Amino acid sequence: MADKFCIMPFVHAFVSPDRISPCCHYQPGIKVNSLDQYWSSNELRSIRQNMLDNRDDKGCFDCRDKEKRGFSSLRQHSNKIYERYIQTVKEGKKYDFPRYLDLRLGNLCNLKCRMCVSHWSSQIADEILQNPKEDWALDKAYKKIIELDDDSWNTLGKWIPHLRRVFMTGGEPTIIKKNLDYIQKIIDTGHSNKIDLIFTTNCTNVNREFLDLIKHFRNVHFNVSIDATGDLANYIRFPSNWEKVEENLNTIGQHEVGVALNTTVQWLNMTRLDNIFDFIDRYVESQPKRFAGVFFQLVQHPYYLDPIHAPRFMKDKAIADINAYLKRNINFKDKKFTQLEAGQFITSLEQTKKFLQDNINKTKYVDEFLTRMEILDRLRGQKIFDVLPELKQIGG
Repeated sequence: MADKFCIMPFVHAFVSPDRISPCCHYQPGIKVNSLDQYWSSNELRSIRQNMLDNRDDKGCFDCRDKEKRGFSSLRQHSNKIYERYIQTVKEGKKYDFPRYLDLRLGNLCNLKCRMCVSHWSSQIADEILQNPKEDWALDKAYKKIIELDDDSWNTLGKWIPHLRRVFMTGGEPTIIKKNLDYIQKIIDTGHSNKIDLIFTTNCTNVNREFLDLIKHFRNVHFNVSIDATGDLANYIRFPSNWEKVEENLNTIGQHEVGVALNTTVQWLNMTRLDNIFDFIDRYVESQPKRFAGVFFQLVQHPYYLDPIHAPRFMKDKAIADINAYLKRNINFKDKKFTQLEAGQFITSLEQTKKFLQDNINKTKYVDEFLTRMEILDRLRGQKIFDVLPELKQIGG
């Protein structure tokens, strides 16, 4: 029987302004009257029992889908990270509070990334609210800024003494005030030296106050989202400035913090993976103090950017670029990288290549893709074929 157990419901909580659940992939969230009730709720107890009984839980669709596609899922990744808890949990050990948190304390963001939605970006929400007559498909913003309520905030304070790791994203975590407040609250309680901080950031902003605060923690790690370079990076993650992002990434790399690169493969960068690989090599050669590897994954949402549906020429180019990089990947053979760092990246590249080969002739949603890009191009003053002329063959 396939392994369906996940450690996350036993040690981890995902908290956003309107949702709490075992992890960011679990859908929908757990329905409770307050965050304080969550950890001992009947709903969470039921999820845990499903895990102990090795049964599929209805909220775990994303991980099941990723594993069916032949990729490592968050479930599998988490079971490796928190492996030391698995046996004791299966033997009946219970934790009265979460040990690990994934916090989305607001949606304040300075970018409008093409694979994102209004729920996670105040800029996208504002764009939708300012243009109500446009066809926004399933993305229906009801207000620009979403923030955590006071009751949930107070509960997060109660959990601090029991925490060992806090993961923050957004929005853009470096500019969300509640993140800075929570970091300060942890410091004030005297527990920061026992806690690791992890951030996913677009690296457009190096907040000096932020960098000063994080020095108080046991370990600090940045996952930096890099989906393209140059003009294409600015197109995908509008209105970022690639030169500034690269400068900030180099600045962070010279601090005593972990830095990993996180790339999401989608229609908009599948023909330019070679540029990303070249940048990875350049960044590794710049010798960041604590390089933590590269995470390479496929966009699943929105569906019209999912590589499984991409035209064949996009898949062919991506496969060729991956093959070329796997042959050379000189940096990841260097002894300064751990086997885990190199292995995860190489494995994900091989998984991506196989996935694209297995689905090479599946093409869908071309018209939807062009429609979505046209709307955003018109509103943002951009032109997709200026940055990706090779895509003209699908309707330029």
